[in-house]
Amino acid sequence: MAGARLPRALACLLATTSGWATAQAADPALEASRDYLVGASISSSRPHLGTEDQRISAGAMWAFQLGRFRFATSGASALLSQGRQRVDSGVSTELRATTHTTLSASLSFEEGRDWDKDPVYRGLPDVRSTLRGRLTASTSLTSRFSASLRASQDLLGRDGGLRLDGGLSYRYPISDQTHWDLSLGLGWANGTYSRTHYGIDAASAAATGLPFHTLGSGIDSASIGWRLTSALSRRWVGFAGVSVSQLQGDAARSPLVTSRTVYGASVGLAYRSD
Repeated sequence: MAGARLPRALACLLATTSGWATAQAADPALEASRDYLVGASISSSRPHLGTEDQRISAGAMWAFQLGRFRFATSGASALLSQGRQRVDSGVSTELRATTHTTLSASLSFEEGRDWDKDPVYRGLPDVRSTLRGRLTASTSLTSRFSASLRASQDLLGRDGGLRLDGGLSYRYPISDQTHWDLSLGLGWANGTYSRTHYGIDAASAAATGLPFHTLGSGIDSASIGWRLTSALSRRWVGFAGVSVSQLQGDAARSPLVTSRTVYGASVGLAYRSD
């Protein structure tokens, strides 16, 4: 019942944001990003599930704002979150803000997963793409420490379930233009999400010969990341970072998992409007 109520609550929040928002002074570090940001990044990563190897990929970053709504890819979102104002990827808007705390809502498209190209897991049911609604609360604990909690719910009823992701970050300013962030993350998923992403039902086990695996709700991931961000000029921003992610609990014991711990790295450059 709680999972069914959350999508309606998110829809109501998104529909009534104009009445809940409060004014907040703009951070000077974000002024150049208010209108638009475009850039590109190169990353090295691999998934926890399946037999895909570590690979290098390139992608575009972009962000722009229309009124109170911001549209951003995940890479651009990270650049726009300078000054401790967290910005979700996808479509986001701030619901309420105080000096130290912010509540925001966002919508984001989540890509699914198919096993057609995997020689070991071919034949398993695909995970369908879906639209997720998210509520994010973030707060500044001190001048350098901040914390966040995000609830993310599948809004299309495609067995995406509910996730809660918490984070703790430490920011160290090197100069007025450059800083690095150290972030710790912990993720929890309900039973629907866990079974969809990590489970193998009886029918699939019989069809593929893989072991049956079912699981319920619980903590499924932990991560740590380090990122350096620098304003190279008024209009150009560069970043580089590394990360480690590890599956936990029943998710880590899934027969689909071939790498319980995965490593990532990224570097990028973006141009901001003046």
